[in-house]
Amino acid sequence: MPVRKFSFLLFIFSLVAGIIGAIIGEAILANFYGVWPNILLMGVYFGQLALMAGLFCLLAEIISPVINGRNWRVEYSGLSWKVLVPSTLVMLFAGGVIFQFLYSLNFTNVKPPDDIVLVMDISDSMNKTDPDHESLKAAGELISNMKSSHRASIISFNENAFVTKAMFKISNKDDRADAIDQINALAASGSTDIGNALDTAMKEINSHEKAGRKPMVILFSDGYSELDLDSVVEPYQNQDIVINTVGMSKIDKGGAQLLKSIASSTGGSFHDVKNADDLKKVFEKIYLENQDRLLVTERYGIFKDSTYLAVLHVLFITLIGGLFGLALGILFDNRYLAKSYSITGLVSGLLAGLVLEIGLQDSSFLSGFPYRLVADILLTAATALGTMIIPIREKFSGGRSHQYNGTDSAIRTEPQRRDSNKRNFGMK
Repeated sequence: MPVRKFSFLLFIFSLVAGIIGAIIGEAILANFYGVWPNILLMGVYFGQLALMAGLFCLLAEIISPVINGRNWRVEYSGLSWKVLVPSTLVMLFAGGVIFQFLYSLNFTNVKPPDDIVLVMDISDSMNKTDPDHESLKAAGELISNMKSSHRASIISFNENAFVTKAMFKISNKDDRADAIDQINALAASGSTDIGNALDTAMKEINSHEKAGRKPMVILFSDGYSELDLDSVVEPYQNQDIVINTVGMSKIDKGGAQLLKSIASSTGGSFHDVKNADDLKKVFEKIYLENQDRLLVTERYGIFKDSTYLAVLHVLFITLIGGLFGLALGILFDNRYLAKSYSITGLVSGLLAGLVLEIGLQDSSFLSGFPYRLVADILLTAATALGTMIIPIREKFSGGRSHQYNGTDSAIRTEPQRRDSNKRNFGMK
């Protein structure tokens, strides 16, 4: 008859697995986002998380076999070790790859930006906040790494705004090299006028407007300036052009708040940089986020408010949760456990998907890690509660209960079990 089982040790171990997997996943995102293809990145992210969950659940059952029973530990735990990697790392790697690929497909009329306008602060304060010109180096690196199909333009500003490099094709090597030289030749002086800079950027966009191409602005500044926010951003709002901003609240909190308001009013993202050395990564991150999206990160710009992508996001994380449950069933070679864990996994995946979708899109955190941590714990620890929520079937024989192990043939009579135990311990 079906019974419910709960292993406190397995629950604690699966909770620890979720925390460790989330930390490893965060390191993977920090070091390899933009280096690896997105599908590979998500495959590794979910694969390692499933491996942690499988490993810790297996260890818990070997220490205290509440779910599978002592007979499993003696006779079948060896098989579980053999299938650990295929049933967790390999299966969830494949799931992450497939679902990230599908999530990246664009079946709507919304297209990512392909004309990037860099608006760079060269006011006198930059001599103190960025003495090594890391912002200029970051802009040059971004130009070098853009897709060949894109165009770019460079606007520099202090109290005045200048078109340092008019719109050019990234595919043109001479123009690309000249743009980088022009950026490197910039010198800091004067005060700050962000409103003038954005007005100049809009004129540059309009003067090089081309049918079928979508522009985007990346604005960097370390200071504050007086401006009429509504009138400055209105042209961008009317043309559905996103402004992504980068500021340094450590230097000027008022300026950072202004940049945040500019970004939010146009559907863009604001990035707070603590050290100038981090600017290169931030510029690359903004560019990548507006080209595509990951299953475990926030959507930005044109993708931010897409209901279609929101539904897909939750659906794919739900299916990943089901795979987590199936992985545990395969690991323990038990079809009844697989059913119980898979159902719980789907529910856990749904909750994890909602946490990521709602939490990340409305996040006041500068990092999405808290939401990824909660989602990862749901996928590991909540899924492992399957046998407590969904009863599992057991076979009763000889007055004692013995659980199915995959197939009915795995249920043996008491004499057969005694003979097997004797052989295992060298007895005759």
